[in-house]
Amino acid sequence: MNFKKQCFLKCGWLLYPLETFSKSEFYKKRLHLKLTINSVWLLMALITISLDASAQDVNGSSGISVKGVVKDERGQTLSSVSVSIKGASKATLTSSNGSYAIVVPSENSILVFSNLGFIKQEIRINNKEVVNVILKEENFGLNEVVVVGYNAVRKSDLTGSVSTVKASDLKKTPIASLDQGLQGRAAGVQVTQNSGAPGGAISVRVRGGNSISSSNEPLYVIDGFPVSGSSSAATGGTGVGASAGNQPNALAGINPNDIESIEILKDAAGTAIYGSRGANGVVLITTKKGKAGATKVDYELYVGAQKVNKTLDLLSATEFAKLENIFTPNLYADPNLFLEGTDWQKEIFRTAPIQNHQLSVSGGNEKTLFNISANYFNQQGIIIASGYKRGSLRFNIDHKINSKVKFGTNLTLSRSVNNVSPSSDPNDNGAGILASALWAPPTIPVYAPNGKFYLFQDYLAKYPFTNNPVALANDVLNQNTTNRILGNVYADVNVLKGLTYRFSLGGDFFMDKRDSYVPRSVQSGLALGGSGGFGALESSTYLHESILNYSTTFNKDHKLDVTAVYSTQSQIATTASTSVQGFPSDVLQNNNLGLGTPSAVGTSKNKWILDSYTARVNYNYQSKYLLSLTSRIDGSTKFGTNNKYGFFPAVAFAWKLSEEQFLVNSKTISELKIRTSYGITGNADIPLYQSLFRLGTSNNFNYNFNNVRNVGIGTLSIPNQNLKWEKTTTYNLGIDAGFLNNRISITADAYLKSTSDLLISRAVALSSGFGSYFGNFGAVENKGIELGISGTPLNGEFKWDINANISFNRNKLTRVDGLRTEIIPASNGGGNVGAFLNSSILRVGAPVGSFYGYIFDGIWQTPAEIAAGHMKTSQPGSANYRDFNKDGVLSDADRTIIGNPNPDFIYGITNNLSYKDFDLSAFIQGSKGNDIFNVSRLNLESSSGGKNQLAATANRWTTATPSNLYVKAVSAQRLLPSTAYIEDGSYVRLKNITLGYSLSASAFKTKWASKLRIYASANNLFTITNYQGFDPEVNTTGQSDVTNFGIDNNGYPIAKSFILGLQVGF
Repeated sequence: MNFKKQCFLKCGWLLYPLETFSKSEFYKKRLHLKLTINSVWLLMALITISLDASAQDVNGSSGISVKGVVKDERGQTLSSVSVSIKGASKATLTSSNGSYAIVVPSENSILVFSNLGFIKQEIRINNKEVVNVILKEENFGLNEVVVVGYNAVRKSDLTGSVSTVKASDLKKTPIASLDQGLQGRAAGVQVTQNSGAPGGAISVRVRGGNSISSSNEPLYVIDGFPVSGSSSAATGGTGVGASAGNQPNALAGINPNDIESIEILKDAAGTAIYGSRGANGVVLITTKKGKAGATKVDYELYVGAQKVNKTLDLLSATEFAKLENIFTPNLYADPNLFLEGTDWQKEIFRTAPIQNHQLSVSGGNEKTLFNISANYFNQQGIIIASGYKRGSLRFNIDHKINSKVKFGTNLTLSRSVNNVSPSSDPNDNGAGILASALWAPPTIPVYAPNGKFYLFQDYLAKYPFTNNPVALANDVLNQNTTNRILGNVYADVNVLKGLTYRFSLGGDFFMDKRDSYVPRSVQSGLALGGSGGFGALESSTYLHESILNYSTTFNKDHKLDVTAVYSTQSQIATTASTSVQGFPSDVLQNNNLGLGTPSAVGTSKNKWILDSYTARVNYNYQSKYLLSLTSRIDGSTKFGTNNKYGFFPAVAFAWKLSEEQFLVNSKTISELKIRTSYGITGNADIPLYQSLFRLGTSNNFNYNFNNVRNVGIGTLSIPNQNLKWEKTTTYNLGIDAGFLNNRISITADAYLKSTSDLLISRAVALSSGFGSYFGNFGAVENKGIELGISGTPLNGEFKWDINANISFNRNKLTRVDGLRTEIIPASNGGGNVGAFLNSSILRVGAPVGSFYGYIFDGIWQTPAEIAAGHMKTSQPGSANYRDFNKDGVLSDADRTIIGNPNPDFIYGITNNLSYKDFDLSAFIQGSKGNDIFNVSRLNLESSSGGKNQLAATANRWTTATPSNLYVKAVSAQRLLPSTAYIEDGSYVRLKNITLGYSLSASAFKTKWASKLRIYASANNLFTITNYQGFDPEVNTTGQSDVTNFGIDNNGYPIAKSFILGLQVGF
């Protein structure tokens, strides 16, 4: 009775704050859930009482009393260690201070000590009354510990599909951001470096793209704090900015050197615990923590140089002048005088330095553990004037107050400055620095006679539409400055034996400022008298979580782990921007916007709240049969009144065949497990307030009164109270196997993901006053197979480890909105206006984002050929596009699916070799079967005048020299999206190779250092591909829209780099 009373008193004060925090201002429906939630807590308390009481009864029988303390190798006491009697059902757990007491039947009894992450030990009593034990950490093969969300389990006890990337893998490859470390290292994870720009955005897809209009990025959870992987940056100011592919990376401010491990949860068994944010997968990031013992100081430095992998072969100045004379006779009196002319690619590309400094201090004792790190990273871009700098501080501190209570904090402070390469200008047809360098006439020098940058229209009035790329790079201000504070504090309480409670509070404070100015040395700046601007974004995200974990073993064969979580997360974001033009001088740039005339001013404020209730039960019988049940209830302000709450369940089962009698003694098979899972997850990453009746401003609402233009306010959207999250149902079947004492490990998975209730904008009658209606209509399917193999072929003085993975995924649209079978998205090109509008399609039965255009059948050669083809408007030398409906007119009816940006498979291979003090690692990564729409090449083969062209177009069609590849020179020629510009984007890349040499502690004659390693590393050393552009991995449209994936419109190229590094420990 006293025991039960004590339990309820302890549980009561812990659960009180849950009830207090669960009251949110907007949730009226919560009252309906209250009885259910309270019932769950009561049920857990009853389970705790009954099971803990039964565990206590173990010690009530007669026999020999044995007690002791269990510690790890560092001398820290271990709680919740299972202490059982071999061959009997009796068992107990160590207390919070590592002590235990158990009654054994005889002096020959054997005690079995086991705990997650440690090697199991068996000790014979031999009539001892005190048995103290030191457990050694277990970290090999399928027995290593992995984080799975609110808890950790042995890899051998996983029921879901999880991929792990270790700190040791990241450390061997110098990377700028943590998401780069995922590329090629985890099966089922497609990582695309959309831009080679320093700090540029990266797309991550876990088992394909699920959504059409919402984010497809996974949820990142950093030390328990969920953050979005989507790009966030201040906007506003001038028109010269960053394309989607060149947006700042939201995770670039997090130092990769601080990471201990990365786990990627891929199926519903792991992701359902994150409910409405788990549909795209979950990436769990654990940072480094301190370890008890002497204080350790580690310093790492690397410096290097970067250069562009390739340049494009363009017309020389002489060849260009001859082309221009076709359109404007005698424009250049003697083209041969120009020779090669200005190589604009050479003018904008450079060999760029990169450096990184990392200092960390770690250590502690039985009471306090700490890990403190500082980092400075500076990467200059291979395009002049671009670059990224980051400084960060991180504090991980854990302190044990007593045997019952421990608290700690994880805190990151970071600041970054990103000089973004201008990539768009409304007055130059979408040309940024790279496009301008490719199009710029090589007949024009960089500098005018007065020493200033040449304005092309001053050289020839014919060229007012292309910027001087060197002026665009050096004179345009386009800088993002980001400050971020990310962290949380927690308190752990050992309530009862096996029952722990964690209370945590966290915050993510993100502040981004954008400064921009376009001077008169750039075309649009000249037209506007200089244009400048300022933008600011501030967001504050708050998180509270209360977590109960209960773990027990009863009747020897049964192990039960129960987790219950209450979580509430909210965010408030404000933006402000202004654009000004007409400055008296360019000297001050945007430092005094009051000198100009405002052209646009905007502000906004947004808020969302997510409340969640989570429960998970893991059951283990005889270490053979594993069952996991997970459920989560999410309530979000983003969705309609009728769908504020969603329920996301999952169930998983695993059978460890290697523990069965017919395999337990096998000398070949050391691990064999079959896994299966089913579950439902959601995607809540959509624009805010889509379910509400919104008012706002628009040019369509403005009106004239007394000859004065007035700003009007009108309705922006039709409210949809039934709006809800996209729902993904996942089936998974997997197998984990280890051979020869786990010297060889294999993991294979097959999955089917069906996403329904896709958020799609459906057209409505214009009489309604709106153009479209936002609702849940479509459906997408992804299915695939993943295979991962790791092994140690050689394990002597010469050691060789290899890890390889390959992933196959197929996706298709299975439903649009019930009214249509296809949707053609809006423009996804840029540049030559009209040439690539609507070049992708969403069609039922076809892969999402399929390229949509014309079949290129070569070039019309003769009038007779044109007459036979019945094409009324064509002429010899023009492109021959297939006329599907045979009406003699090229129209939309002649378009069809012409390519698929999704790869057939992706893969990665890592080899680690070591011999004595030398180590060598090589990382190969690639993609096969994906298509790329090369918009850049389309522009450079148009032979339409005014812009430079590829050198191959010198062999263009003429009457005297017919060609079937390059059209004849025609002023204002308009090439169309066609199979001529759909290229194979397959590639295999030596992503990194590193050679290192280490000096052991015994090599030092003094004690000033304990270790020293020097290394040389090369990134992106070579790429094998048939793609004709700068790089097959660059994706201009970035991560913003899966329907526009695989389009290369002059994206920032990926660089190769050569690095020298030093790692030293004190």
